[in-house]
This record gives sequence, structure tokens and C-alpha cells, in this order.
Amino acid sequence: MDTDDSSDSPRRIKSIQTASAILEAIQYLETPTFTDLCDEVEISKGTVHTYLETLESEGFITKSGNEYRLGVRLVTMGESVRNQTDIYRAGQDEVEKLAEKTGEWVHLTVECQGQEVTLYESSGDRAIAMDYHLRMRESPQYLYHTAAGKAMLACFNRDRVRELVDRQGFVQRTEKTITDIDTLFEELDHIQTQGYAVNDEEEVRGMRSVGTAITRPDATVCGAISVTAPTSRLSGDYFESEIPELVMEAANIIEVNLETAGVKQPR
Repeated sequence: MDTDDSSDSPRRIKSIQTASAILEAIQYLETPTFTDLCDEVEISKGTVHTYLETLESEGFITKSGNEYRLGVRLVTMGESVRNQTDIYRAGQDEVEKLAEKTGEWVHLTVECQGQEVTLYESSGDRAIAMDYHLRMRESPQYLYHTAAGKAMLACFNRDRVRELVDRQGFVQRTEKTITDIDTLFEELDHIQTQGYAVNDEEEVRGMRSVGTAITRPDATVCGAISVTAPTSRLSGDYFESEIPELVMEAANIIEVNLETAGVKQPR
């Protein structure tokens, strides 16, 4: 078993790290060739070939011609992960209801390794930008780019926020994207005060969103729920009060569902 024995960090199994890096490269590059993967992962061609053969035999990837894709075995694993997640079971119905009320995209998200991952989403009858939202589901997002992400960040202590930013850096998507730590901290303080976060064209021009964190009674962050729509529809009082109230109401119901799940009723 190959391990990383550095005394400054916990022991890691290098082969698993390498397999993970290859899977992430295939996801990111979409349909890479063998040469593409050799360029992306810094190990010998022979070792890359051995990993690819093994991952393919286990169903984690498939090969078509000279191109590689992620395998469908990962779909069933992902479904199992989602179905066993408390917040998904507690929040699925509320996501559907909120999408029906607003007619827009609604996302239920969680934080994973300092990024935002979509567990579930629903589109109302006016929702647009299908391809964009599908890509959001396939790729983790920076927390400071989105309303849901910022709502979760506002619940973290500032040392953790600073550590995440130091590790990831700021990536500017639009002219409105937050790109410095002091501005981010100011916004997080404001989010804590008002109870919800907004994304005002900070990730995609012409799109706004409103999100709020979902927490347990001990203030542990479980995830967040958000509504996303074009700026032409998400504006004025609708953006500043109506949608925030609906989003916070949905989050509250999900929190109650989480708290009461499995609670036995008195006889």
C-alpha cells in the first residue's frame, strides 16, 4: 500500500489520490484522450494506462474510441449518497413547492471541501438557462460566487472563511464578483444580520439569486436553499422582500423536518 508518510499531515493512500485525480480530470475535460490525461496527471504514461484499465474494468469510466468518460456506476453511487442525506429527504418537497410558487429555479445545496455542491434542484414554469443549471449540478461552485454559498459562509467562523479563501483564491466571474477578503467579511456580517444572502450578477451577468442557510439547533450548517432568476424578473420588492421571505420560510420548514425526523410520537 503506497502512503504519504509526511509527518506534517495525516497519512494518505497515494493510489486513491491518483485515481481521484484521474476521475476529476475526466470530469473536467469531459472527453479526454489518453494523451490529455497524461498531460493533466503528473505520473508516467504506463501508470496512467494501468489506472485507466482498472477504473474501466470496475465500471467507473468507459472508453469510446480513444476518448474516456465517467462510467454509469458513478450514477448509482451518487443517487445512493443523495438519498441517504438527511437534508435531501427533509428538503426535497420544499424545493418543489418553492419552484412552483416562484416559477423559477430552486436549488438545495451543501458545502463539501469548501465548495458548494447541488443535491437537488427544481425548475418552475418560467425557469430559464437549463444548460447553465445542469452544469452547476455537475461541478462544485465557489461559495463566495452564489447566494446559497455566501449564506453558508456567513455561518462559519472567520478563521475558517479566511482559510478557504487562502486555499482557493478569488476567481472573478463578472465585474460584480467579490474579489477581496474585507469586502467578503462585510457582506457576511450583513447576511448574518438580515438572515439571507443575495447574488446580484456576481456569477453570471443578468442573473440574480436569493439564498439562506439551513441549520440545526446547535447552529451547525446543513446546507442552503436558493431561488435564481433573471434580473428582469428578480427586482424591486420582489427581490428585496418577497423572495427572501419565501426562501427563509422554506428553510425554516426544512429545519423543522430535520429536527422532527425520526422523533417518536407519544402513545
